[in-house]
Amino acid sequence: MPYAKITYLPVENAEDAEWCDKKHLMEVWQGLSKGTLTAWLTEMRDRPEFKKGVLNPTHGLVFINKEIFKEFVEWKEATRYKSYKK
Repeated sequence: MPYAKITYLPVENAEDAEWCDKKHLMEVWQGLSKGTLTAWLTEMRDRPEFKKGVLNPTHGLVFINKEIFKEFVEWKEATRYKSYKK
């Protein structure tokens, strides 16, 4: 199977980009650790309403939709003290 060559083209204004990687998301959400982000992305993949916000085209490459991630963080805050099942 041939490998896809991926070229990253930065957006003029980073705030205009709809998708980003972990590094750029941690720059936007300052104070978010890589371990917490990884755990939250796993949780997003497990929840049908947020699953479309995380794309993993390869093992080491991840794209995160910034708007869906924001919705996920708001959902985490709203359900902080609630018990929920998968």
